[in-house]
Amino acid sequence: MSEYTKPRQITEADNLKGFTCGVPVVDDWLTHHFQTALRQHTAVPYGVFQNGALAGFYTLSAYAVDRESSRGWLARNSPDPVPAILLGMLGVDIRHQTQHLGRSLLKDAILRSMAAAEIIGARALITEPANGNAAGFYERYGFRHIRNSTMMFTPLR
Repeated sequence: MSEYTKPRQITEADNLKGFTCGVPVVDDWLTHHFQTALRQHTAVPYGVFQNGALAGFYTLSAYAVDRESSRGWLARNSPDPVPAILLGMLGVDIRHQTQHLGRSLLKDAILRSMAAAEIIGARALITEPANGNAAGFYERYGFRHIRNSTMMFTPLR
């Protein structure tokens, strides 16, 4: 079995066929919205490949959170809305889910987000977990819930 590539931007030329992570909203995004996101520049997808096939991916987008709904650290001394980066999708193909790719992809997303925050300004990396399992995954890596919301965040500074 060959090694995984380092995370890199996914292009239209990449092999995405056969990818399924078992989470319908993530699989649907890759199948039906990937091309539009690339064309409209609404999300930047990053992926890890093995033997030329996509093994896992995530997306980053510019985002903002209403200060009134965020409260606490995220809202304190922040503009309204609070500038943030959205981790919109994160999925690992079911054939690779025991290889810790999710952790590696999340680490890469956080590092890229921290670098972007230094350039454009952002207080947090925000995500909206697709289900309870995903919420537990993010909690293990320090993400906190935004009060009265399904969204979660981790500071970028």
